[in-house]
Amino acid sequence: MHILMVECNPNGIAGIANALELGHDVTFVSADPDFYLGASPLAEAAFAHDKCDVIKSTEAFSIDELERLAKEINARKPVHGVMTYSEYHTVHAASVARSLGLPGMSVEGALNARHKHRTRLTLENTDVRQPRFVAVSDPKDMAAAVHEIGFPCVVKPSDGTASLHVLLLRDDQELTDYLAELATVDDYGRGVTRIPEIVVEEFIEGELVSVEACVLQSGEIVNLGITDRNLSGFPYFIEMGLTYFSGHPLQDELFAMNEKVLKGLGVDFGFIHAEYFLAADGPVLCEVNGRLTGGIVPQLMELSSGVNPYLEVIRQALGETPELPVPGDVIAGGHWFGSPVDGELVSIGFDKLKGTPGFEEALAYAKPGRTVSRLSKSNFDWLGHLIYTGKDRDEATGRVRAALDDIDFTIKVQVAR
Repeated sequence: MHILMVECNPNGIAGIANALELGHDVTFVSADPDFYLGASPLAEAAFAHDKCDVIKSTEAFSIDELERLAKEINARKPVHGVMTYSEYHTVHAASVARSLGLPGMSVEGALNARHKHRTRLTLENTDVRQPRFVAVSDPKDMAAAVHEIGFPCVVKPSDGTASLHVLLLRDDQELTDYLAELATVDDYGRGVTRIPEIVVEEFIEGELVSVEACVLQSGEIVNLGITDRNLSGFPYFIEMGLTYFSGHPLQDELFAMNEKVLKGLGVDFGFIHAEYFLAADGPVLCEVNGRLTGGIVPQLMELSSGVNPYLEVIRQALGETPELPVPGDVIAGGHWFGSPVDGELVSIGFDKLKGTPGFEEALAYAKPGRTVSRLSKSNFDWLGHLIYTGKDRDEATGRVRAALDDIDFTIKVQVAR
């Protein structure tokens, strides 16, 4: 079978590697393939595989150009499935699947999930609880929108991901600084241009969790499990630790709400990740991502369920019924880490962790000699992660948090002068 992959994400390269191992042909279209070579240890071998064709197209973020390219690829070798693991490219994958007559999410549903202002506006005046919000497309309207919502409030680009440029605002000076910074951001890399819409939202206090789900080709929504998400300190919203499990006290309410959200948005196909705040009076929708959850969560899902979700995304794109990674008796937890200070990375060592109870993986993203910044603004500040398992959520979380203290972490810093 021939799979057309529209961009990816660093961890999703594992899915390409898995597909190649199964004997599938993969055509990978990217504006910047070198990005993945620097971000994933699996990319070099995958791209060199005789069944992997890497096509660099600096115009791939243009849907018209991408559809034209996809039709050329399909004419040379028929494509059997179109997919992406990239949040930035969910609408692109849906559009190409539609143009080739292959399984995929409706373009309207993909747009409603992809752009946060569309999510809010589409679900407005329904019984889905959302923060109070104002969507603006002109920075000149931001001050009025912020004052309508009131401080503290949360501001975010409508098309962002990985908590990039998501900020808690507490006063007018922070708003001025935020707009000045955002004005310098025209794109997110890999040819991804930023749209002008910004969402201003009421700040909701409460735990952040996500519901991982799959919408089958029949339209049936299957809620799989809950991922808890521990955040760093405000004003930023960096995810630091998580576990994938079933049995959350609000699981039934969250699952019922998730079905309303996905149906309301027209999200009708594929693995879906939706986040909710657990306010004092119940769940409130944070956002919806029309693709498989990112980061290390797919690994946690596989450890708990025995099912590789990267491969199941591929199987579903090929028109097959996917096996669903529902949490099992083993619970997996992960934690990212970053630098406490600005400096130059000397070394990251994990020798003390190997062989400890529940240890599954320790991975450093940064190489010695790299200039690092204090973990502060977004998920892109992560320098590595740990993964542990346990018999329940508490044990897995306790093990991975304790292990953070045993990382040998050396940073070269400038002395005070």
